[in-house]
Amino acid sequence: MPPIPVSLQVNQIEELIDGLSQLPTYTIGRKTDNAIIVLNGKISSQHARLIQCTDTSFVLEDLASKNGTFVNDLRITRKIVDKKDKIRLADIDYTLDQLLDQLPVDSTELQPLPAISPKTALPIEKPLLDFTQEFAELRQVFEQYPKLRRDCRNREKMIRTGSIIVSSLVGISAVVTTGGGALPFLQIMSGAGLSMLIPTLCSTLLSTDEKLELIDKEYRERYRCPNPSCRDPFGLREWEQLAQQKTCRRCQAIWIK
Repeated sequence: MPPIPVSLQVNQIEELIDGLSQLPTYTIGRKTDNAIIVLNGKISSQHARLIQCTDTSFVLEDLASKNGTFVNDLRITRKIVDKKDKIRLADIDYTLDQLLDQLPVDSTELQPLPAISPKTALPIEKPLLDFTQEFAELRQVFEQYPKLRRDCRNREKMIRTGSIIVSSLVGISAVVTTGGGALPFLQIMSGAGLSMLIPTLCSTLLSTDEKLELIDKEYRERYRCPNPSCRDPFGLREWEQLAQQKTCRRCQAIWIK
């Protein structure tokens, strides 16, 4: 079989990223045609909506409700929220999980976004403080962070950036042999630095400021000591500088042997 041209590879990845950038949205309100139904007289017919940005971050948007939408006791029009935030619709308090639990089962099963939590499981045979593999993976996080911030203002450029990042990591066969399926593609992206954010950053549902906030949020969450009992943030310290340090001065985790 003759080799597939690189241009076809890039086009395939661009099409996948473009399709995945249609983020799941869930309306909240009193009417029964909402995805999340709240049967309370103080809740508007269509009160608010949630836009899923990652597996843990959502945009909560008030839909001109009469009695308001609040996050951490402040009335909002639109705000990025996660599971740490306290949400209030009119005078009813919720956590994000409580709202999502009211989604129909088929809606929650079809969410196309990959899990992006940092890896914490350790092989049984690995020395307790050996985090060399996890630390090596953080190099991609540090290198992709400024590129994604720079390119997120332009959707077409972001799609192109995504195709370059992913194609350079996995090669043509990883996408073509799966038939272009979304799940294998998302699994590839979820393990490649911050590239799992690219479909979200390509979405037309989010403002540039919201995209920048999501990039910063995920960078801060992931660019830390990989020891789950430490998680000391690295901030803007260069990966190469940390590699020269070789171990975490706080928990003594081994980064470089």
